[in-house]
Amino acid sequence: MIYDILADQFFLIFLTILTGLVLGKVRIGEFQLGSSGTLFTGLFWGWLATNILKHGGFSQNMNTFNNSVVSKNFFYFALMLFISAIGLLAGKDIGKIFKKYGFKFLILGFFVTFVGMIFTLIFKNVISGNKYNFLGIFAGALTSSPGLAAALGTLSNTSFGSSVGYGYALGYIPGVLVVVISMHLLPVLFKINGIKHGELPKKTDAESENGFDFIAFSLVIVVGILIGNLKILSFSLGLTGGILTSSLLFGYLKKVGSLNFSMNSEILNNIKTLGLLLFLSTVGLRYGFVTITSFNGIGILYMFFAFLIASISIFSGFLLGKFAFKMDWDLLAGALCGGMTSTPGLGAALDNTKSNETVGGYGATYPFALLGMVMFVMAINLL
Repeated sequence: MIYDILADQFFLIFLTILTGLVLGKVRIGEFQLGSSGTLFTGLFWGWLATNILKHGGFSQNMNTFNNSVVSKNFFYFALMLFISAIGLLAGKDIGKIFKKYGFKFLILGFFVTFVGMIFTLIFKNVISGNKYNFLGIFAGALTSSPGLAAALGTLSNTSFGSSVGYGYALGYIPGVLVVVISMHLLPVLFKINGIKHGELPKKTDAESENGFDFIAFSLVIVVGILIGNLKILSFSLGLTGGILTSSLLFGYLKKVGSLNFSMNSEILNNIKTLGLLLFLSTVGLRYGFVTITSFNGIGILYMFFAFLIASISIFSGFLLGKFAFKMDWDLLAGALCGGMTSTPGLGAALDNTKSNETVGGYGATYPFALLGMVMFVMAINLL
């Protein structure tokens, strides 16, 4: 019976969400994980369930989901819900934010990824490491799936793909954890209080009348997928970038013909929260086994390098944004997550700021960071 229960992906996902939310309520001083606790419990349940199922002879069940206890389709579905909801919420403010800080977002996006590349090369040379492992570590530490795709696309021999994938798997979770924890820790360390002038609006009578337009919401996702698949000189925004672009655009327009994109904020916030919880639980469950079982030998060293790459990159971006560009924390938190191309980090940032400006900062920085990732992956491969 225990094997049948642990082989049920729905049981694992909602068990992870339940325990993650409980963990997220635990407060240590000013620090609290919030919905990000779901990522940590997902790592544990993913490791435990995989171990038990493998010993019980359920490997065939996991092979169906590419050696994982849950399907990656949950990952993509949750990502679409989360990104489309936050994009629509933030779309109305993106114009004035980008007009005021546009060039700074460009610099920040390239700067964070450039710092990541420099330290990836430093650590690779320190141990004379495998270049293809470090290509994956770089993409994983900056939590960039498009970066992984770019790394795989630069290979002259596809047999090196497994080395890149191994590095990415080891680098991804340390990268996610660094961004998630930074969003809660940086304001405490630097005694930052969010200005909250972009605070998520409360529901009004007018918004209640707007309700929720399922046709418009579906159109946002369909157009986003199409945009994400467009390729210009082998560069594409991918699923996250495409849907983010689509939702910000339609949110900014508010209405197109009879379609209403200025939807009820409370409903969009609920969709955003559901998408985030499903996304974080799926990430934890899918990477839990490889993360915890890699705590040995070279695996620990690679994960430590990924932790350092992510930490140095985001802290460098924080110093630039806070002290050189004088950005408010509400905006900078999103910009840092955009620079790290980190969707889980954005969820943690929103937990901390409760501000639409955070999403605007993320959306404005993300495309430049994505382009930087593609360029610097190619650079690492050539060096």
